[in-house]
Order: sequence, then C-alpha cells, then structure tokens
Amino acid sequence: MRKGMLCVIISILSISSSLSAQTTSYDYNPLYGPLPFNPLSVARRLSYENFRSIKLLHAAIMNFGGGEAEVNKLVDQYAEASALYFQNRINESAEAFTKNQIEILAAAQRLARKYKDDTTALLTESIKLNFKNKFSKSFHEIRQEETSADKYLKNAQWSVSKATDYYDRFKDAKVASAIGLINAIYYFRAAKENIFNAVKVMNMDQVRKDEFLVKYKKDMADDNNKVYESKVKER
Repeated sequence: MRKGMLCVIISILSISSSLSAQTTSYDYNPLYGPLPFNPLSVARRLSYENFRSIKLLHAAIMNFGGGEAEVNKLVDQYAEASALYFQNRINESAEAFTKNQIEILAAAQRLARKYKDDTTALLTESIKLNFKNKFSKSFHEIRQEETSADKYLKNAQWSVSKATDYYDRFKDAKVASAIGLINAIYYFRAAKENIFNAVKVMNMDQVRKDEFLVKYKKDMADDNNKVYESKVKER
C-alpha cells in the first residue's frame, strides 16, 4: 500500500479515537416510545467499528481479495464519512458510515467463503496424506511424528468447526458488524497453521513434503496476518 495511504489511515485512526471518546446526552423517557434513530451515535460507533474491521481485514484482502484497490475503496469511503462528520453533516455522515459498513461486511463475506472452501479442501487433502503415510509404514510401528500430526489435525478440525459456526451466523447478514466473519477468518487461519504443522512433522519423503508446503507459501504468510510478497528476480 502506498505510504501516503498509510498516513491517511493513521490520521483516520486518531480521528476515530476522538469520535469514540465523545459523549452525548439528551432527555429520554421510556413512555415516549422507542428511541429514535440517532445519526450522531451511529457515526461515532461506526467510526470505530469500520476502522477496526478494515485494519483486521487488510492482509486477507491483499492476499485473497481484491488487493490494494479494494482496500483503498473501503478507506476512501471511510474518509468521506469522516469528512462529512467534521463538517457537522451528521445525517449524511451516518449514512456514509453505514454504506461503508455494508461494503466491509460484503468483503468479509466473500473472504470468509473463500477461506472456508480453501481450508476445508486443505484439511481433506492433509487427512488423506496422513492416512496414506501411515499405511505405507508397518502397522506395528509407532512413530512420534505421526502422533504429533494426528494432534495437529484434530486441532485443525476443531478450528474449522469454530470458524464455520461464525461463518454460518453471518454469511447472509445484510447490515451488521464484520467482526463475526473476521473471527471466522482467524479460526480458518488457525486451522491452516495446524495443518501445515502436521505436514511438517509427518514421517514422509522430504521432497514430497517440501513440494506440498511450497504450494501454500502465501497461506503460511497469511496465517500470521502478513501480506504475501512473492520474490521475483528483477533483471
């Protein structure tokens, strides 16, 4: 991401913190009926929530989403909503923040779906690999590497189950915080990390092991919430 854009994001974070720290008061009695829509409250709340979601989704978008263009679109929407707020155009700001929230949610849904599909396929592949590796050895021979691999794969299965629960709850949401889907993505990442650890300790041909792991270099960087940068030799 361009350095200028990073500076903008840092500035926006400072603004968001100020917005969240402010408070408002007004007279209200339950006898009056339900609380009316409060654009000021919406703008302040989403100024924090939207920034947090963009920040947490950044690496995932860069690695498996629309890349820098998608990140910049979300940041631009956020900046526009903030600008409206500081011009005291509160109703417009609340609407802009809500639109930004919807776009962030849609991006999180697309990403979570990809993580779900990729992680489920990877788990199936690794379980098959583990069983094939076991059957290629003596049935009477117990190896510590195989026991460790089984443990990692069980952890991966648990993480996939947890991630899927979050995903199913928010996959069809229309207007909501993206944090539930972000949790799903982080659990899918944990599952993949356990899968790669399982493969690393399997007692199998090193060449085959290296070939398996090299296919997922981007995933391994992403597991650490890092943007993957392929090393291409320049002429």
